[in-house]
Amino acid sequence: MKDERGEKYTPAPMRDLFKKNLLIIYGVAGVGMLGHILLQPILPIFARRLGATGLEVGLLTSGFMLARGITAFVIGKRIDITGQRTSFVRVGFAALFIITFGYIFMNSYHGLLVLRFCQGICSGMIWPVLQIMVAEGAGKGFRTRALSLYQITGRVGALVSRLLLGIVLLIAANIGLGELNSFRIVFLVAGVVLFMGFLEVLLIPWQQKKRTEKRRGRPPYTIFLLGFVFGAMLALAPLSLVYLNEYYTISPVGIAVLLLILDVMTVLVMYGTSHLSDRIGVKKSLWFIIIPCVITAVCLPFAPLFVIFIILYFIMRTSISSFLPISRSYATSADPEVGANIGTLNMVSNLGSVIGPIIAGLIYDGLPGQFKIAGYSIIALFLIPAIFIEFAKEKDVSRSYD
Repeated sequence: MKDERGEKYTPAPMRDLFKKNLLIIYGVAGVGMLGHILLQPILPIFARRLGATGLEVGLLTSGFMLARGITAFVIGKRIDITGQRTSFVRVGFAALFIITFGYIFMNSYHGLLVLRFCQGICSGMIWPVLQIMVAEGAGKGFRTRALSLYQITGRVGALVSRLLLGIVLLIAANIGLGELNSFRIVFLVAGVVLFMGFLEVLLIPWQQKKRTEKRRGRPPYTIFLLGFVFGAMLALAPLSLVYLNEYYTISPVGIAVLLLILDVMTVLVMYGTSHLSDRIGVKKSLWFIIIPCVITAVCLPFAPLFVIFIILYFIMRTSISSFLPISRSYATSADPEVGANIGTLNMVSNLGSVIGPIIAGLIYDGLPGQFKIAGYSIIALFLIPAIFIEFAKEKDVSRSYD
């Protein structure tokens, strides 16, 4: 069987996907996401309890993504110049767990916003670099599935975080702690988990690889554009949790259970689409992501029942997540300047994540009832011209995938 580039498709040997250095990075992704995702369900609700508006809740994500995007772009350029990789990850993780402990002492929205911005800087130093290390460690032909496993281990960490969050909140409630103090206990646990992640980062072998080739070919503009739109949609997750809490009156524990189910589904769908991408190519596999994403996002505000809303919401969220490993695989394969491509992709994705929550936050504050969630619908519509215009302009983009 041949892929879309006319090359013979060969199943990846298990040893190429589970090398020692890759296993360590997979583990870092899992622990890192466990600590990071532990905060996500409660952070927007915590901000609301401190007096934040819907727009200000969106700005928490926008500030994080803006800092992450700028840092990722700068670090990507530095990687191509210096070849350094491991040092960025170690410094970023050290700062990350210290900052996370700072949430325990926050009593104002503005302090929360500052810490979130600092977390974004740390994130820009860590995750784009790890994506490069996974792609290089897996080698040509195995990138999509290796990056998918990297994303999946992160999702497993997120899955465990849902269980841990539910347990921590239940214990805090049983010992008589109020809601805000229960959230502070979660921040403490998250800081401890990220400290464990920092210790694991120290086990990653030192990597430094200097560039030997000059830039050639065109950057993967198609993926950059799609990354911007998907980044905007990805960043709406915190606001959607507020919607579940306020419109459907779902408790934090109930939200944690829903997200646990969502993470299990995401793991399965993500690996399936990555395997499909390895076989038929990025261009064709993207249709299996974009079409269901657009349809479900547009229908979301019109769901007549909670069950229908959850079904549409789950399909949309798994589609958005499936874009991540495919886009990173493309970016690390399209050009010798891997750092610049990954840095730019993360930057435009995060710029989308800055703009998306602002738009969605204004819609949330301005529209009534079920239409508060319509930010997803409006942003998803931009996928339609993006996919048609860009693929029409770059008919041969798949040939530059090597």
